[in-house]
This record gives sequence, structure tokens and C-alpha cells, in this order.
Amino acid sequence: MRGIKKACVVFLNRVQRLRSPAFLLLFLLILQTQNVSATPLSPFPGATVVEGQTVPFLHGRAIANLRVFAFVGKTFTPIPFQIDERDHRDRWILTSTTQPKIDDTPGRFDTNDVIVFMNRDLGERGSPARTTAEAALWIEVRVGDETHPLGFVYIGVLTTPPELPVPHVYARADVETDRIYAERYALAFGAQLPTHLAFVEQLGDFGTNTIAGVRAVGEVRLLGGLFTLRRSEQDMRMEGITYRAGPVRVIRRARYWIPLPLGFRAQGRLDLLFYRDFVEATTLVRIKIPPRLVLGDGEIKAYFDFFRLSDAQLLFEGEQSGTLTNGGQINEEQALSGKPTHWAALLRPDGKVVLLVVRLEGALQQLEQQLYFDNPQDGPKDNGGQTRFGFLFSHINRLTTGTHRLSVFAMVLDSTDPEDIHRAVNAFLTPPAVSVAVVQP
Repeated sequence: MRGIKKACVVFLNRVQRLRSPAFLLLFLLILQTQNVSATPLSPFPGATVVEGQTVPFLHGRAIANLRVFAFVGKTFTPIPFQIDERDHRDRWILTSTTQPKIDDTPGRFDTNDVIVFMNRDLGERGSPARTTAEAALWIEVRVGDETHPLGFVYIGVLTTPPELPVPHVYARADVETDRIYAERYALAFGAQLPTHLAFVEQLGDFGTNTIAGVRAVGEVRLLGGLFTLRRSEQDMRMEGITYRAGPVRVIRRARYWIPLPLGFRAQGRLDLLFYRDFVEATTLVRIKIPPRLVLGDGEIKAYFDFFRLSDAQLLFEGEQSGTLTNGGQINEEQALSGKPTHWAALLRPDGKVVLLVVRLEGALQQLEQQLYFDNPQDGPKDNGGQTRFGFLFSHINRLTTGTHRLSVFAMVLDSTDPEDIHRAVNAFLTPPAVSVAVVQP
């Protein structure tokens, strides 16, 4: 028995701590937004990240000389872009007054740098060498496959780069108030997790709040249920908030920790990437001790806590149509909750669609991922919300040792057309390929 107790302590100290980034990630990312227009000229949703190691021709080039262009209606147009850098541990280098990061090659593009631009700014294929922009090097970036590409951009190393114009800004942060403003949404961290989410039409609007908060509950059972550990978002603590902002995206990092018995605590860092119309986060989950060795199991439930939605619909994987969330169909709602799915869409009565997509890799694919939905008729709960929409992840005893990637995306669409919704889902479950090539004169 003493050996079993020791194993439980090790499990709490290691597994809880090491899997906490996934736990925190599911807490946070269930609330963010993305817009996909339904018009025939709508841009493909998402953004493209060109990794430094894929463009060795740019290594050593002065970052100040780099520009990104697209052929839009045969006009060679500069587009907003951003260059971010990772450190040797594959983490984004952010601005920090307490722990400044030193670039290995300051002012020069290297393998740790990335170039980011919005897919809505992609253009047609063209010949930059025939334009008036003089460059020592042109690189063509194709997003999508050769047969049906989504579009192209051209990265130029300009010989005499003009002054950078004031860039179009898709998202910005107010560090003092811990708020994010984007062109299609606004949110605020009034607590450890966001307490304000609004759908807006332009950058700078704060909008009308639609949520009472973001809720999350995790439960771990050890020794077949002999010991049970429950924690929620109210147990979370947050510190060390750091931002990096550019014209394309805002990166927000914070350290989170949750008190555990015996003086232990679950802790981890989480980066949230805010774009014009969606939010992304990816974390590596490291498992050193399989939960089954200590007869461990459990689940994580994370969800929006919306204010009352009287005539919303549900659409998710395997379902051809949604179900109205009015009081007359409460039994049907309860039947839908718990359905296995990798994505879920809530079609709101205001015409917005809140779409949640989770991409699991490695052993994390063994988790059972289910829809969590509840819209009781007896009015708002104590915390002010009523319509709950999110996911339930169970059977953590299936996890094995190793490092596994977890990605969570959330977005708001302006189209309720199922084809548009499936198109957005596929964009994140199967990201388009990115290829680069030097353009010959």
C-alpha cells in the first residue's frame, strides 16, 4: 500500500504538471473567434506561417529589406506581414522587461524566424521581376497544392527598400487592461479566463458581451476512484503576462498554476495567438507515466457559458442538421450532448456561427472527444450564464508516454451554410501545404 501511495504522489507531481498545458489550453481556447465570409470572393480562412528553415535563401538577409507582395487584380500590392522568432526551445520570443530575449542574429533573418501573413491577402500568380520593385531576390510562396492553389505571395529582398507604409493592423492588444481588439471580435481577461467576448465589425470596437464566462472542470480519479481530484477555472492562478504585437497577430503568454495536495501544483505556460478572425493555440503534452499504471482515469470539460440563446442550432461531425435549443426540444438537446465529435458549431440567432475545432495528434487521438451542450429551461445559473457549449474529453487512461501535440482553434463565421462551415473545419484539421521557390528572372 505504501508503494501505491508513493506512485500516486509521483503521478500528481509529474503527470498533472506535465499535462497541465493541455488542460489550460482547453480552458482558454474554447472562447475565441474567426470569420469566414460567405461571398463568392471570400478569402480562405486562416493565416500562413512560412518557417525559416524552409527558406534558406533568406538566411543572413537584412530583415529591414524584406517586403511581402501579392498580385491583386494584376496589381503588385504590398500586404501586411509579420516576422516573429522562436528560441532554442521552440517558444515564441516575446517582449519582456524582466527577461529580455537576445536574438542570435539581430536584424538578420535566420532559421528560427517565421514570416506570417493572412490568407485573405493571397493573390494570383505573377512575375515580380517585371514590376518596378527592384530586388536582389524574389521568392514565390504558394499556399495550397499545385492543381488548386489558394493563392500566392512574393517575398522580396529589396535593394533599396522604401520606407514601410503604415501597415493595416488586423489585431492589437491593450496591455494595461488585458484586452484584445480584432476586426471581428473583442475579448477581455477579467479573471484568469476571459469574461468578455463580443462580435464586432471593426478594429477598436469592444462590443456587447455574449458570455458570463468560460468554464472548465477537470477530474482525475486514482486507484479506481479511491482518490479523486477535482479542479475548475476558479482554482487557477495566473502570472507573468507578456505580449508581442504586430500588424498580423498578437501573441499573449501567461504562466498558470493550480494548487494540488501535498504542496504540489500543476503549472505551465500558454501562448494564445490572436488573428483578425480566429484564435489559435498549440501545445506539446509530455506524458512520462501512463495513467493506467496508477489505475488513473478522468475527464476534462471546457465550455462557453453563454447568456440565454433561445433559438440557436447545433451542427457537428456526423450530423446533417442542427437541433433548435428552444424549450420544446429539451430532450433532444440532452441526447445530442455526449456525441463523439472533433468539431462543433453553434448557429446563433444573430446569424453568427461559433465554431470549435480541436486537432489531436499522437496518443492524444485515443482520448474520447464529445460534444458538451446544456440549455436548461429553469433560467440562468448562479454564475449568470445558461447556454453551455463546448467539449468533454474523457478516458485519459488511454494515454501513453511520449510527447504529443494538441491544437485548439475557435472562430466565428458569418455564414450558416453547412458547406462554409465544413470548409472552415477542413482548413484547420488539414492545413493547406506551403511551398516556396526562388523566382528566376
